[in-house]
Amino acid sequence: MLTTVRIKSAKPQSRAYKITDSGGLYLLVNTNGAKLWRYKFRIGGTEGLLAIGAFPEVGLADARAAHVAARRMVAQGINPVQAKRQRKEDLVHAQLVREKGSFSAVLADWSDATAAGLSTSTKKQRDREISNDLLPRLGTRSIISISRVEITALLKAVEQRAPEVARNLRNYLWSVFEYAIDTGLLENNQVPPVRTLKRRHQKNHPALSKGQVGGLLRKLADASLMTMPTRVAMELVILTAARKCEVIEGCWSEIDLEAAEWEIPAVRMKARRSHWIPLSRQAVALLKEWREVTPRGQKFLFPNRRDPQRPMANRSLNAVMDRLGYGGVGTPHGMRSVFSTHFNSLGANADVIECCLAHVPLNRTRAAYNRHQYENERRELLQQWADELDKLRDEQ
Repeated sequence: MLTTVRIKSAKPQSRAYKITDSGGLYLLVNTNGAKLWRYKFRIGGTEGLLAIGAFPEVGLADARAAHVAARRMVAQGINPVQAKRQRKEDLVHAQLVREKGSFSAVLADWSDATAAGLSTSTKKQRDREISNDLLPRLGTRSIISISRVEITALLKAVEQRAPEVARNLRNYLWSVFEYAIDTGLLENNQVPPVRTLKRRHQKNHPALSKGQVGGLLRKLADASLMTMPTRVAMELVILTAARKCEVIEGCWSEIDLEAAEWEIPAVRMKARRSHWIPLSRQAVALLKEWREVTPRGQKFLFPNRRDPQRPMANRSLNAVMDRLGYGGVGTPHGMRSVFSTHFNSLGANADVIECCLAHVPLNRTRAAYNRHQYENERRELLQQWADELDKLRDEQ
């Protein structure tokens, strides 16, 4: 049996050596004078070695106490080395949870990590939905305490008033919990599967007939019915067959009036691929007219009336269609369907039509290196469309 006196008097030798105590506990004296407590054990025929500490930081009495505790584990079939490692991991995890484990903290880190590549409108929508429905309920909670049952209840409650928002929230939560798993906070994702919510009943955007488009164009020409920015934006949506958000968030820096073209950067496109729009004579004339009354240095084509540093409000064009009597009959986005239907009925090249609509072709790799695919054909098609709109406007 070891004594403290014997331990203190042990001197280093040319080779490390052991001084045994009992039950597999021994002191290893290294050549550099370090004295290390070790416990040699065997579980199921497999030998193991537990490092208990160094003398004198860990005295003889403490080493024996640790040895007794470890022997009890071995008697129960528990590997004390693995148990020690698990305790360290638990301590580290507990510290991580204390410092970064609140739902709001995880959410903030996730939001920063996933914001790149999101369009301004998408990020605003995400932030708004999270602020309205997730942060008030979960913000101060530890993420490890949030159960699947309560997430399901939260989503079901939101679904009662806004099914689409509920689906968005579920997607956000799934991504946030996956992020928490990746950062070591969680082991399992508590967010319920998609089947928890009702399936989406997809509705196409209502679209006007060609005759109704003519009536809309005549109303747009009446300056007493709307402001000039709204009129120009609405006409530009129709002339270019672009999505509403692509137009109202447009910047002057994207447009070359001399070359009659508009290059929308990938960050603003739904498919995250830049979109080239050849501008018809009518579109160029419209933009030149608008340019004449636009302050120089203004970033957005259509700035928000309350804050010029932001683009026009997303609902503005829908609101003007409602005001003009087309609510429920047509939408700005539906103008793309009118464009597509018109040229498909004429037997135009379907690939050219799809390129004008910025629909991603099956061959994404080829598309990435050919942004101006069918350049001449697209320019011709959009010019034909602008001429057709002039005819529709003039018809009574």
